[in-house]
Amino acid sequence: MKSIELNSQPVVPDPFKSMVQEVCRRLPPLWPLQDFVAVNPLLGYRDQPFLTAARLIQRVGHAEILMSADYFCARLNTAEVSAGDVRRAVAHMRPDPLFRSLAGVWPDSVGALLELLRRQPRTIAAGQFKTYSEFFDQTENSGWSPFVVDEISKWCAAYFDRGQSVWRMPWHQSNLFAAWQAAARLDANPEWQGVAGFRAWVAELPADPWLVISLALSELEIPGPCQPTFLHRALLSIAGWSSYLQGQLRAKGPDIHAGDTLVALLAIRLAYDMALHQLLAGKGQPRELWPQYLRGLPVSSSDIPEELAVRYLAQQTLECAYQRQLFRQIATRPAAPAARARKKLQAVFCIDVRSEIMRRQLEQQTDAIATFGFAGFFGMPISYQPAGQAAGQAQCPVLLQPKYHIADRPRYGWQGAAWRSACRAAWNDLKTSPASGFAFVETSGLAFGYKLLRDGFGRARAGRQNPAGKTLPLQIDVGADRPKPPENAADIACSGIALADQIQLAGGALRNLGLTRDFAPWVLFCGHGTSTVNNPYTAALDCGACGGHGGAVNARVAAAILNQPAVRQALVSQGIHIPADTIFLAGWHNTTTDEITLFEADLPRSSREGELTEIKDWLAAAGQSARWERARALHLETMAPSRLLAQFQARARDWSQVRPEWGLAGNAALIAAPRERTQGLNLGGRVFLHDYRTDLDPDKKVLEMILLAPVVVASWINLQYYASTTDNRHFGSGNKVLHNVVGTFGIWQGNGGDLQTGLPLQSLHDGSDWYHEPLRLSVLIEAPRVDLCHLIEAHPALRELVENQWILLFAMEAEGKAIYRYADGRFIGESLTA
Repeated sequence: MKSIELNSQPVVPDPFKSMVQEVCRRLPPLWPLQDFVAVNPLLGYRDQPFLTAARLIQRVGHAEILMSADYFCARLNTAEVSAGDVRRAVAHMRPDPLFRSLAGVWPDSVGALLELLRRQPRTIAAGQFKTYSEFFDQTENSGWSPFVVDEISKWCAAYFDRGQSVWRMPWHQSNLFAAWQAAARLDANPEWQGVAGFRAWVAELPADPWLVISLALSELEIPGPCQPTFLHRALLSIAGWSSYLQGQLRAKGPDIHAGDTLVALLAIRLAYDMALHQLLAGKGQPRELWPQYLRGLPVSSSDIPEELAVRYLAQQTLECAYQRQLFRQIATRPAAPAARARKKLQAVFCIDVRSEIMRRQLEQQTDAIATFGFAGFFGMPISYQPAGQAAGQAQCPVLLQPKYHIADRPRYGWQGAAWRSACRAAWNDLKTSPASGFAFVETSGLAFGYKLLRDGFGRARAGRQNPAGKTLPLQIDVGADRPKPPENAADIACSGIALADQIQLAGGALRNLGLTRDFAPWVLFCGHGTSTVNNPYTAALDCGACGGHGGAVNARVAAAILNQPAVRQALVSQGIHIPADTIFLAGWHNTTTDEITLFEADLPRSSREGELTEIKDWLAAAGQSARWERARALHLETMAPSRLLAQFQARARDWSQVRPEWGLAGNAALIAAPRERTQGLNLGGRVFLHDYRTDLDPDKKVLEMILLAPVVVASWINLQYYASTTDNRHFGSGNKVLHNVVGTFGIWQGNGGDLQTGLPLQSLHDGSDWYHEPLRLSVLIEAPRVDLCHLIEAHPALRELVENQWILLFAMEAEGKAIYRYADGRFIGESLTA
């Protein structure tokens, strides 16, 4: 065995550290299952044009962010695509020098584009960067690379375990690299696989992961210009764990810095490559061929082959076709009926695409209803601590930090909740402990017979119970700076929301919503969440604006604050006059069953019961119509409408159901405009709808907020669904049936391998065809073009998203009759004809 020789300089220079940290920043975050919100898996590439990033992802990530030529051929044959769509796509691409490979072959019809797609070669992208173990496998036809990933994943699962395992890793209090080094010194598995002397070799490694990274680059003779890309590839070979650690780093604060844990993971990954390079030096030819491979690697990824450019042209064509159809719907919509003097109900929903269906169906019940779209946390940046839990959970977008704390007040007191929580923990210990597991089954197994039969026949209790079912009135502790002693008078206590803060929250929410006048007698804040069982990805179906949790608590807090006389009186000085007869009401939309229930217990006893009964009838009728609309997508279109509710409820209770609902699949656009522009239009549950009126936003603060928060979050959702579809192996999580929960926070596909990062196939594919169409988000905003240009210029992160075409931005004027596309720093008129 070759002994490890340390560099003569024991301290790693700062420029080297900066280079490594910059590489680490390219990793997207991954949140744990309990808070699983949509993340843009391509976040680290947003500073590059979309197609340049596609080429880099081929070479470094060994992945694709464009569908195959076969997919595009099939889609172009079935979608409503016109020759005009092809010509518009060509016009968007032709001026860009990246597409010089298409010079002379630009198609002008759908048939010409199909012919161009069919003649493209089906080859693996050339010039791929590989880790040494991947190169070894290619040369020797071996399986070292998956073995290395399994080994790293095994130790990471043990180190980061959150309580799934009863016996903790002995070194979990040490840093990650030290813990791995201690464990690897005892693990004979690599030696059994043929890496002789591995344990002794690990013992000689430096304790500093920075030195290990430097040593590995030197040992593997990686050229300086290739080092950042090589390190990037090393992290992407364990992309799941790398992203999980990036998520943990982001959770520690607003600054995005690569911390020691992610650096330690990189050092561990490189250590295995270095061990293979040294300890398997005499086996085969990889070591001799490695330098030649390195010399042939391209430093730049700016060359775009024709095959990739043609697929991108097909992608743009499908996007142009969708945009044309959407814009024509808006431009040719029927005239809105004359507005009533005063609505009976104003309902505020999340901008989530599932709300588009419910809003449309609710508005069709009567012209006495108006709906609004707003981020589903309703401007309430809170954390929520359920009864019996030791810590709270953020109920706001991941781009924000919660400012206020909400704690459940259990019905039987805090001591009772703590006792029940301790009993549940002890019960779980009995089930999982190696010492008591067998005895537990022998003595208690029969007691689970009823539950096993009930769940097996699809009668399990829904995983997320209706939070409006059995609640007591909500109380706000006005002026409190710390949590008050618990009282049994309410289910939930809001701690630390001073009156001045409540006024600020109320005014900000109403102004951002555009609801500052003409209040109805009833204003409903309707949060949303899902209801499923045996589903690790439940949080992915909940409200993304609430950090992957249901929005019921946020709705209740918003309604409670706005019902307070002191808050309303203070809002008058801000020009917001809320009539004395207006009551704010909280509700919850179950997106699995399309039931909307109300938190009636929060209302004063003198509330108008007859009016409330009428509102519940409207909500029930809208829910039934929404279920009927969604039935076809779930292959339930032959069922009688009267039976759909029972069927949807059964899906929510069925522990074998891999697709309780489609979630946000199909999302393709975001519209920020007055509701009149889209009211009455069937947008197919594909559009995020945010209310915005430029006349109520003289300083453009609301417009800025929409661009920097809802647009960014919607783009994350869109690109997560997009990438999970284009390459589910690298950006998704595969077959849901084979999932295993790791450490309570992540998913393995089977019993090992890397941590999975995206959505399962069942959330995107119906078993015979793709349900989700991977289109980039088209953002349509009714606002002056000059204001949009100014805000894009003022915010570099937003400018990257728009100018590099990760989102496609359009400005709307003349009440939807004029659409302008943003390109090259300006807005260009968009044709609405075929």
